[in-house]
Amino acid sequence: MAFFLLCVTIFIMFFQPTTVFPQLEQYQPLRNSALIALMAYILFEEKKGAPFFSIKLNRYFILFAIMQILSSSKIWIQSGIETFNLWIRLGLVYFLVFKSAVNVARIKWVIFMILLGVGFLTYISIKFFVINYVPGTRACGFGWYENSNDLAMILVSVIPLVLLMVNTSKNILLKYLFLGVAGVFAFNILFTSSRNGLLGLSCVGILCLFFSKKVPKFIRGGLLLVLFAGVVGIGVANVLSRGDLSGLTGDSSSEDRKLQWKAGIRMAIANPLFGVGRGEFVYTAVDYQGVKGLAPHNTIIQVFGETGIPGGIFFVLFAVFPVFEGWKMLKKLEKNKPDTEETITFRFLLIALTGFWVCAFFGNRYQEYILFVILSLLAAAKTNLIDKEVTAPLKNTLRQSEGGVL
Repeated sequence: MAFFLLCVTIFIMFFQPTTVFPQLEQYQPLRNSALIALMAYILFEEKKGAPFFSIKLNRYFILFAIMQILSSSKIWIQSGIETFNLWIRLGLVYFLVFKSAVNVARIKWVIFMILLGVGFLTYISIKFFVINYVPGTRACGFGWYENSNDLAMILVSVIPLVLLMVNTSKNILLKYLFLGVAGVFAFNILFTSSRNGLLGLSCVGILCLFFSKKVPKFIRGGLLLVLFAGVVGIGVANVLSRGDLSGLTGDSSSEDRKLQWKAGIRMAIANPLFGVGRGEFVYTAVDYQGVKGLAPHNTIIQVFGETGIPGGIFFVLFAVFPVFEGWKMLKKLEKNKPDTEETITFRFLLIALTGFWVCAFFGNRYQEYILFVILSLLAAAKTNLIDKEVTAPLKNTLRQSEGGVL
């Protein structure tokens, strides 16, 4: 019951029913479903796995959330309350995913709920922006992902999750059905005219195809050619059709980002403890020789500028460092147990996190739900699968990584 309610919450999180059906907004379905799922977990779920606070990654998550709340409260109390409510929602889902995803089957159910929600998002995008495509028009989504770059980011992040399903599905029809879903997501990205999206798609596409050992080599080779042709023939052409760009680089948008990055560094130095407050970067950048009203287009710089240096460090330890530590751990897994479901699951979750950061390095994405769900799934996979279910020789090699955040 508790896990089923968590799956419902995950679906609501990515389907965004209050955007699809605005009349539901007064009922706050995401907040309420998360609270119901938490109560069901407390009352009915068998408590398995490591204690939540025994994992360094989880402690860094809580510390970053605290710094965000303190940073917002510095501006005005109402802002602090709004930030508190945001982190309660994120924290509840993060906690429940970490505690409930105790095996590969449950991880795949969480992923399936994500794909259902994102699938509707990309269906709407293709229906309104791709089928009736007009050069210069950028495909976008709705709700959290109504911006073209946001749509590209979520699709880049979930494509590796679809490939996880491809590589762990035993049914040949399901395998190729999910492969088709990944193709639809990739096709949608090509019409967002997002440079970040094309870079992220190229990155996760190459990684996913390289590591998709359950897919025949000739199919992977053909898909790689299709990916290259799509990015160059469709994606780049759509980027160049944008009226605000004169090329792939050298435009005012890319040049102004450099100013914002420098402004963000000055902002963090001038406000080292709490930053300028969550969401305040665009309003205060002009005070630090930046462009007023322009986002920093770098998630890490934004976090340091808005949350301060301690909060920025906690965020890097929580959200960025696991990318590097995860690849080191995966190298050991690939050497010892490359074909187990546990290794495959960890592999594609890590690619998803890598894809997110390829986009987020040039964007503003630290509050995106997908980041926290991927990180909680990674922490759960490492804790509940890798450390417990892989054989003794592999456990001995993994002990060398125990000092890291994962």
